Amino acid sequence: MARRTVPAALGWLAAAGFLLAGVPPFLRMPLWCDATLHDTAARVILAGGVHYRDVFETNPPGFAWLLCGVRTVFGPSTEAVRAVDLGVVVAVVAGLLAWARRAGASHAGVAWAAAAAAALYPLSHEFNHAQRDVWMMLPAVAACGLRLRRVGAPAPACAVGEGLLWGFGCWVKPHLLFVAAGVWLATARRLGFRDTAAVFAGGALAGLAGLGWLVGTGAWPHFADTWRNWNSAYGAVVWRELPFRATIQLGYFPPYSLFALVAVPLAAKNLRDRDDPDPARFRRAVLAAAYLAWLLSTLLLQRGFHYAHVPETLLMLAVFAANRWPLPCLAVLTQVAAGVVTLLAPQPDRPSSWVYRHLVDPNPAFDPDRARWWAGCWGRDPPREVRRGVARWGQHFGAHDPVELGAAADFLRGEGVRDGELIAWHDSPSALYAELGVRPGFRFLHVGTAWGLGPWQREQILKELREAAPRARFVVSDLYRVVRPGSDLSAGPDGLPVCLPGWQRGEFPFDQPVVFRSPSGRHLVHAVRNPVRGCVIPEALDQREPNR
Repeated sequence: MARRTVPAALGWLAAAGFLLAGVPPFLRMPLWCDATLHDTAARVILAGGVHYRDVFETNPPGFAWLLCGVRTVFGPSTEAVRAVDLGVVVAVVAGLLAWARRAGASHAGVAWAAAAAAALYPLSHEFNHAQRDVWMMLPAVAACGLRLRRVGAPAPACAVGEGLLWGFGCWVKPHLLFVAAGVWLATARRLGFRDTAAVFAGGALAGLAGLGWLVGTGAWPHFADTWRNWNSAYGAVVWRELPFRATIQLGYFPPYSLFALVAVPLAAKNLRDRDDPDPARFRRAVLAAAYLAWLLSTLLLQRGFHYAHVPETLLMLAVFAANRWPLPCLAVLTQVAAGVVTLLAPQPDRPSSWVYRHLVDPNPAFDPDRARWWAGCWGRDPPREVRRGVARWGQHFGAHDPVELGAAADFLRGEGVRDGELIAWHDSPSALYAELGVRPGFRFLHVGTAWGLGPWQREQILKELREAAPRARFVVSDLYRVVRPGSDLSAGPDGLPVCLPGWQRGEFPFDQPVVFRSPSGRHLVHAVRNPVRGCVIPEALDQREPNR
């Protein structure tokens, strides 16, 4: 018995070690621009604004609803969102591991799967945090739990509850519908028509409740416009990118993503047991169905963003545990070994070999440059330098640099900026709305994404910008969005960096006078004084890959 408990104890010890290394910096990391978009939308809704009209997004409103709850209960801090985010992931992993345990996982398998999850999420790039894909896992895992509970014991009320969970999850992100369909196909013969009808009834109730909110708040016409005139173009972009996504599918989270080569055939084998009378085999088959459905829907229907692949990775760990395959343990040991080697023999530049990028990329827990900020994360309100120090990819245009953007916030605060007087251009400056507590002066926070959807969308953006600009006093730009990495940001006589191409100087916001520069020159604050002649947002020039 003692020998059996040793591997489990080592797994839990590894999980505790990664959590200790990862959670304090995790809570202090800046939010990515996606999270600040949804957070701004939630703040505007709570202040009486109209969703989609006042803050544009191409998504259903479910995530904004959740963030409204977070802000109402836990307050305005970044740590509040991050703590809830971590709580969601812990609940999801606990649910998956309980599922795996009832599907045949050993105590050691559960422990090492937990360790692998602890090594993955808190230490991953901030691009992955506080995203819809992970949060919608919670209603999905709960819905699967209700479904498995009813096998052999019909319970119509429980079926309606399952439908409500799937329906609400689809308001967070509609891709969840394909996961629900995959789980239904694996279990429908066990539950029958009446149960299916009750699930659909619950989903319909969730759908009607969401529609009622859209109509009641005045958001419906703006929501309909978004889905009719904007999301169709977004879908075309997704399909065009499919060949590229196929080439990077195995490289999102080294070494985890590479293990899909084993997990997919294993899950396909498990699916053959969906009619097996053994409860453990049946639960394993349903888990496999959820994993495969999530993986395929993400690959086929989503863009090549890392955060979309976190759920399938967590599901994969549960599949391995349920089958008593030691791949989670191997993933953890690989990261530890790579980290120790890196500490003992640091390399000035990371190798670019396929094996390194897909298998032996060291875990950030072994990064001494980041670790030196760990103690500073325990303070009541750490300095901006600490928050920047624990960021994983702060030099990307989607990242919020607390020092650079904080300096711009201090300047604007001194100018007494109020609601509607600030336009946060590009991506990362949108964090200023929350930091200053003001409502946006322009509804497009991710203007580059909207701009890239097509000619009609560009005309609409320019039209709305010309209407909004006269009411604004300042606009903040991010030069990382429009110049190549490593460019000299030194200011010329006009306050603009000498590296800025000449044609951009005549486009908004660079046609407005510069009144403030952040310390490195990354962010410029422009006073809005000239009529808007045009705006062109080039393709993103910073295409560097984040590390997990």
